[in-house]
Parts: sequence; C-alpha cells; structure tokens
Amino acid sequence: MKMRSYWLSLALVTGCAGGGSGPLPPETSAPTPGPMAQALTPSVDAKVQPALKVQAAPGTFACGSLTMSFGATVPADVGISNQTDADCYAWQEFIALNWPASGSNFGAPGDQSAVQWLGYMDTHQLFQQGAAVPPPWGTPPQITTACQSEAHLTDAQARGVHPLVNATKFSGDVLSGGENAQAFPNPPAPAWLGDVNGNNVWYEVRVNQDEYNYVVQNQFYNAQKQLAFYTNQNPVKLPLQLPAGTATVTGAMELKAAWMEVPDPSDAKWNSYKLTSAVVVDPRTQKCEQVTVALVAFHVIHKTQSQPTWIWATFEHKDNAPNAGTTSPQTWNFNSPACSPKTIPVPTACQYDGKASVTTSCTANTPPLYNIGDGCPAATPTQVTRVNPIDTTAATVNTTVQSAIQNAWSGSVWQNYMLVNVVWSSNPAVIPPACTTGSSGCQSTVTPQITPSMNPSVAVANTVLETYIQASAPGNGFAKSNCILCHVYAEVPGAPNATPYASDFSFALGEAQSPPGTPDARSLKAIPKGQHRQRKIRQIFR
Repeated sequence: MKMRSYWLSLALVTGCAGGGSGPLPPETSAPTPGPMAQALTPSVDAKVQPALKVQAAPGTFACGSLTMSFGATVPADVGISNQTDADCYAWQEFIALNWPASGSNFGAPGDQSAVQWLGYMDTHQLFQQGAAVPPPWGTPPQITTACQSEAHLTDAQARGVHPLVNATKFSGDVLSGGENAQAFPNPPAPAWLGDVNGNNVWYEVRVNQDEYNYVVQNQFYNAQKQLAFYTNQNPVKLPLQLPAGTATVTGAMELKAAWMEVPDPSDAKWNSYKLTSAVVVDPRTQKCEQVTVALVAFHVIHKTQSQPTWIWATFEHKDNAPNAGTTSPQTWNFNSPACSPKTIPVPTACQYDGKASVTTSCTANTPPLYNIGDGCPAATPTQVTRVNPIDTTAATVNTTVQSAIQNAWSGSVWQNYMLVNVVWSSNPAVIPPACTTGSSGCQSTVTPQITPSMNPSVAVANTVLETYIQASAPGNGFAKSNCILCHVYAEVPGAPNATPYASDFSFALGEAQSPPGTPDARSLKAIPKGQHRQRKIRQIFR
C-alpha cells in the first residue's frame, strides 16, 4: 500500500441570513430520502424523536439514570445533571449514529456497508466553490469522472465508495495562516498524522439534516450572508444561533471522523474495526485509489435547548495509542516500540520554516516538520501517546455499554471503541431572545463566546483528532485543552479582527465561500517569512 499523508478540515464560522429579521428556523418535517439512499442506504435524521428515558423493553439496558436502546434513533434533548448521564447520553448518540443503514447486524466484523451518519451531508457538499447552492439533502457525494477512472471503478461501484480528501482537519481549499482552529499546531505549521504503516490519517466533517436545513434556508453556505447577519443588525445585535434540539427535534449536530488505511483487510486484526471502502488521493502523485479504511476516531457535538453551549463527546478505538509513560506488548495504530528517526530531504515547496532536510522524531506527540501534498514526501509514522488517561467516569460507563453491546451483539466491532470524555454545562447560557445588551450568562455576539460552568474542566483530548494539543492549547494561554476552549474562538468568516463575530461554537460554517466577483470573506493572515503554505490534496468531489 502506498504511504500518504496530509490533513484537511473544519474551519471557522457560522452565519445567518442578512437583514434584521434574523435567521430562519430549521424545518421540522420529516426528511425525504434522496438518491443517496439508493447508493449507500443512509439513514435520514428523524425530526420527531422520543426522549431517551423510555420504558424498559427488549433491546434496552440501564446506564446511569438513563434507559439506553439499540437502534437508529438519535436522542433529542434530555436533561443532564451529572457526568455519568452525560457519558451515557453520548454513548446513545454513538450507537444511533453508527447503527447500520440497512438495519442489519450492529457491527458485524468485516461489514463495510454504510452506517446512519454516512447519510449526513459532507461539508464539501454543503460549502461549495463560489458559494454555489448545495445539492438536496440525501444526495450522495460523487467523485469526478477522472478520479473514478484512475481508481478503476464502474459507475455503480463509484456510487458506493466513500470519498475522503481531508488529510488534516484544516480546510482543503485555503491551507493558510488565516485558519486558526481545530488540530494544532496552527497553520501554516504542518498538522498531518501518520500511522505505524506510514500512511496519513483521513478526516471528514458532516452535519445532520437540522443543521443542513438551517444553513440552506438562510443561505449560510455563502460567506457574505454569514457576515451580513451581524452587519445588518442595528442597533442591537443578537448572536448567531444554530438550531437547538428539543424533546421532539434533534437540533444541530456536527460529526468529525478519522480513518486509517487498511493494508490487508483479510488480516484478523481488522475484525475489531468499522471498515468501509473509500477513494483517496495519494498526496504525492495526486492519483485516485480505492482503499479500505478503518474508523479510528469520532467526535460528536450536539446542540440542545438544555445544552445551548453544545454537548461535546469524543470516541476512539482502544488500540490507537498507549498511555504516556506506560509500556505494553500489544500493537498500536500510532505507536511503535521499534520507532527510529529517519532523515528526509524536503523540496522547497514542501518545507516548513525553511527546513530542506528533516529528521523525524520518536518523541511522543511531536508535530511533523514538513508539508505533504502534491509532489511532497510521503507521510512518516507519528509516535503518539495518550497524555490524559481515559476519564474514570467514562471508563465505568464504557464497561457498562461495551458489555451491553457484547451481550446483545456478540462480536460487534463497536465494543472495541471507547468514550474518551464528554464536555457539557452544569450552568447553561440563555438562548436569545432572552439576551439583552450587557446581559451576563447569555451567549455572546463576539469571541471568545461565553461558556458558563463547563464540565469537565480538565484536559480532554482525542489522540487522533487532537494529537498535538493533548496537554494544553498553545497560543491562547490555556492551562489545559478541551473541545470548548478551542471552539469559543469560532467566528464568522471575514469578521473584523477587532470584533470577531461569534459563530455559535461552530467551525464547520467557516468553510463557506463567497460568490464569484465578490471579495472572499475569509480573511487570511500573512504567512511568516520562511514558511510555506501547506500543499493541497486534489479535490475530487463534484
């Protein structure tokens, strides 16, 4: 298998329709399956969903004070009063999102069929070049004819593969110093991650139908419309608000997934992973290839009325990396006891900080020192350790849920995934219009956004999705790092530096572009002397 490496991503921002009338609410009618249902049999995000606490029945089990169920129903708003219930709620989301779209066995080893969240809209489809109108909900992601030919796929096969183009969590269109979020180190510093085989990790970001409807109805796929939401409000500005879930409406959800390439799918090792068939672009040759990939990490963020500062949950595979300072004979995805430094010549266009030759490091969690992409060297393995052990409450809940999965679905791959932690608020902010100028405890119109009493206040990091900021978030003076401490700085594209308008904690909406002939609202910071923009991976979506 060819080695490859390079990262792509979520950006800053979220927006609302222009004028002082405010954004439109999300649609509440049930979604209609589109062509994607024929290609990948994805789920549709049901608009009316029962509360999580239900009468005990076959297929249910207790977790904290919640009654958990196996099935595709994403939990709507449920009051969370303690960490155990927050962790159980996150697991209920994980089960529903990864429920098979076909309704068949939950996590059969080797099964490469679609799960529910693969029917959600990829941000590459939602935020298109030139602020083009996104395709209808349910439209499957499509690869170009040229890419299909290079990967030797028939039309039918191409409709069933999973296009992956994000080799970092940063935007694929503008890899520059202007995008300041997600996986540190900030660009233009390289931020890709190499597995033990020397292949880069592939990332993707998707939104559910409630968020998709809201963006499309308010034309927030247009960066100018996002900025206009604030600039057209006069005299009192209200913060932009993505739809919040209720007892019957799901609310906005954003998902980030990380996939590693599988050298040999017949190896029994991969029977503990969710697999899928994907099309990727070799960063060096820019040629499309069909590969099998394994899910190694998964973020779920969900906005509800009782948690307007969102519920932040992160999961990963149990075999990703060992705890720092420990030794283990097992094989890890991102850690090798046989690690040895390697010197790599780096062409000028791929250099970071003027380094023409780079020696890789075996020191854990060291960021890469060269860019990958068109014509650049391949990725090299990154030595990773877990800086923050799995939270003790999460560990207990993991045992409860993993045992329930094993009892109900013997051999399911999903019992090999674990919750790292959940961030939630014990003192939620007030959702406008209750907010007024000068109010405290409300969500803010500018960054950093207000985050009353977020729990846990400890560092929370996924070894694959936040490899390089597990201990602290550099540049912001944080003593620790967790999801919310980065997302408080999410802002509307093009907002003036003096008053960056808040985007309701969402970086996804920062992918929005401007129409042809108008200034791009995404302001880009100058790249320091001696540094180079990261090389791009060819875009294959159409």
